Amino acid sequence: MAKARCMCFVWLVAAITLSRIDGLTTERTSREWLTSPPPNVSIEWDSVTAVSKTSCTLQVVVNPLLRRDVPVHDQIFESLAALGADYVRYVPWLPYPKLSVAELQPPSGTALCVLLNGEDGNNISLNETAVISCPQGTIDKIDFASFGTPMGSCNSLVQGKCHGENTSSIVSSTCLGKSSCIVPTGMFDDPCFNVSKRFYVQVQCSPATNHTYWDFSLIDPIMEDFMNAMKNHSVVINFSTVPVWLYNTTARVLYPDNPDREEDGRYSQGKDLVDATGKDLGDFYGRLASYYTQGGFTDEYGQEHKSNYHYDFQYWECLNEVEDEHRNTPESYTFVYDSMVQGIRRHADPQHKMKFVGMALQQHYEYSWYEYFLNISNHVSTDIPLDVISFHFYAHCTSRTDPEAYTQFFPKADIFIEECKKIISIRDSLSPHTRLDVDEMGAILPGDNNPSAPMFPPVFYNAAGALYAYLFGRLSEIGVDILGESQLVGYPALPGLNLQPQFPSVALVNWTNGLGNPRYHVLKVLIENFKADNKLVTTRILRDGPANPQFCGYVPNQAPLAIQCKDANATVDKIFFASYGTVQGSTCGNYSVGKCNAANSTDIVEKACLGKTTCSIDASTPIFGDPCPFTFKHLVVEAHCTTGPGSATGGDLGDTYAQGFTAQDGSSRRLLLVNKTLDVQSMLVSEAKGATAIIVDDTRPTGPPIVTRLSSDTVQMGPYAVFVLTDLAP
Repeated sequence: MAKARCMCFVWLVAAITLSRIDGLTTERTSREWLTSPPPNVSIEWDSVTAVSKTSCTLQVVVNPLLRRDVPVHDQIFESLAALGADYVRYVPWLPYPKLSVAELQPPSGTALCVLLNGEDGNNISLNETAVISCPQGTIDKIDFASFGTPMGSCNSLVQGKCHGENTSSIVSSTCLGKSSCIVPTGMFDDPCFNVSKRFYVQVQCSPATNHTYWDFSLIDPIMEDFMNAMKNHSVVINFSTVPVWLYNTTARVLYPDNPDREEDGRYSQGKDLVDATGKDLGDFYGRLASYYTQGGFTDEYGQEHKSNYHYDFQYWECLNEVEDEHRNTPESYTFVYDSMVQGIRRHADPQHKMKFVGMALQQHYEYSWYEYFLNISNHVSTDIPLDVISFHFYAHCTSRTDPEAYTQFFPKADIFIEECKKIISIRDSLSPHTRLDVDEMGAILPGDNNPSAPMFPPVFYNAAGALYAYLFGRLSEIGVDILGESQLVGYPALPGLNLQPQFPSVALVNWTNGLGNPRYHVLKVLIENFKADNKLVTTRILRDGPANPQFCGYVPNQAPLAIQCKDANATVDKIFFASYGTVQGSTCGNYSVGKCNAANSTDIVEKACLGKTTCSIDASTPIFGDPCPFTFKHLVVEAHCTTGPGSATGGDLGDTYAQGFTAQDGSSRRLLLVNKTLDVQSMLVSEAKGATAIIVDDTRPTGPPIVTRLSSDTVQMGPYAVFVLTDLAP
């Protein structure tokens, strides 16, 4: 973007704006600059509107790029550590069962089973191997062996229609009398061509030993690297995938033998727990927590499993997007949450030091969930903690590749903010001490996990970063505690690593080099410049409208509209049009009521303005009521003065956002500016000259922010740019 300098006449000459998007120069006409000066950012530093509680952070979702054998691994974790974030959410999750579930098979008594489903979970090849090992003693008996289409679980295995008749004899000759054996599937003839096959074996060991299937060998390295990157910072741990054998299912659920291959969505089957008391579920999570916080655990048969880990997990979140996974209801999830809390406390947290996060809701407007879960009388005991509740927000748009479409993110954010206000009101009435965590936030583009989807332009990450910065400012105003940007690393299809796409549009770091993209740098700038105890001060973006006897004002929801007759002796004598809702039209004199309209709009504006030289009306539901819940609304007024011209001044034009912050003691002042459009925007900030600007914009798609000293009060912002101004003069 152009450096700030003397620009007092820029609106008279800057009719054409040139910018670079995805390597192409595009020409855009800024008509508004031809008719009026840039808007003025008005900041009242002594007028405190709120004290922020908000911490900026991210989630780290487990996927194959976090494994140590991937070349980009080291830089990814270096980038994570460099953020210095607290409340970082760590989520091993269901696409990768072997990286996420520490006990993939249930305890099986004296039977020892090896069940191979193939690299992709659907078909075993003829070059895979089964390793069968007795923990002590030797293999004494082959209970079952089938290469074909066997079914069932350990202790209940049965042959399918396809079965290699010589499977058992081959396994017997290879394994009996040995403590361990390797059985290559290439030893078997193909019993059924063009049929997907599996290889299941069940043996007995001598002396007889009870067997469990706890296995942390693939999980530990990623956990170690995450916790090393998080030294001296708080974490939120969420092993969100429950072993499917804890649920009643119609058949055994298969998963890939290759830990890097995604399962096909079957692993979240089952709605009802096998153990209706919830104790088995609680014990599983208690042992898991104990393994990482207490140096180990004792398994279902009394055997010790030592880990030597003594991590400090400050928060444990109980499952993820629970309405979808296992089809929970508010009632069933509350029972699951209580069982997990009790199990973790029983095995790993007897002093009750750990805090818990509940719900992690995926869908919107699920107010019955909040009303049920936050009512302590619906839990098994008043001792159950309701420390934090969590929920998610992802914005969407209509085009993956058109940068103009990314402006659609911001109206969706405004609707989400209204939803958050309702959640806060429910929280305040039922459990005021409970904190709020939006622990997945981002923008997901159409076709994101389609391997053939085209790559989006780099400016998308600027738009997504601007969205996060905007939500940070707006949600700080209303008291949301934690904002977790999703996610550390995602990627498109990576043929060289044989990986399918994993939400590249929500990546914070580049999947080829591990370095931060603009979303990452926006997050880092916010973490470094804004603290949870900062004060928010009254901040408005003001622009004088055209001075005509008949004039219009247009502001988005939650913004004030100021109306003024320029003649000191004149008053507003007519309101030709007023509508709070989804107004149609775009020019003064051409507005009409949309499908959503507050019927009392004209009455309210007339009462506020008729007979007055100046008046101000807030575009808000407390003033007009809510004619269409969950819909973003505007207020439009067309008025007339008795003599001379009049004008309307909008409190927020909608294309930019500004919010001033001060330190708790008032020692420092900072201003957050966000451009919500693809157009270059200019604003006048009376204290900007001499201030330091930290800038994340489209001129550095891969580099760190620009840091510069401003030489003018005019601030020019590139497409979807985020500015933080510091060193503002008191």
